[in-house]
Amino acid sequence: MGIGTDFLQGYEQVQVRAGRDEGVSAVRDLASWREFVAVCVEGYDDVLPEYFHDLRVRDAIERGLADRSLRGMEGFDDFSHAVNVVDERFREIATVRINLSDPKVFAWWHHVVPGRGGEEFARDLQRHFGATIEIVEER
Repeated sequence: MGIGTDFLQGYEQVQVRAGRDEGVSAVRDLASWREFVAVCVEGYDDVLPEYFHDLRVRDAIERGLADRSLRGMEGFDDFSHAVNVVDERFREIATVRINLSDPKVFAWWHHVVPGRGGEEFARDLQRHFGATIEIVEER
């Protein structure tokens, strides 16, 4: 992925303005999103609050993608494409819809969960959203 220095610096500035610590990196955020999705493929094995916390990296990525000042910079298109690839994988495995109390406040990745997960995650989903997923054995 050819991401230019200006894009990387601009991405960090956008994130810092939003309240994140300095040193934020588009590359690290993308890696975290990719890692999270890989975990979900195997079956998310943490609790529901942690799941929503883990989605914050995708929220941050969207903040960068939506910032007009970053568009057109060298690397923006490569970054956006890489995010889209991971998003598509997430869409493939996050097939269980959940009903949020104020759905318009949240982006699409908050409206779905993976169809497989650990027992506690499955219990949380059932209790809070009435959603049923396949339970996978702990690793």
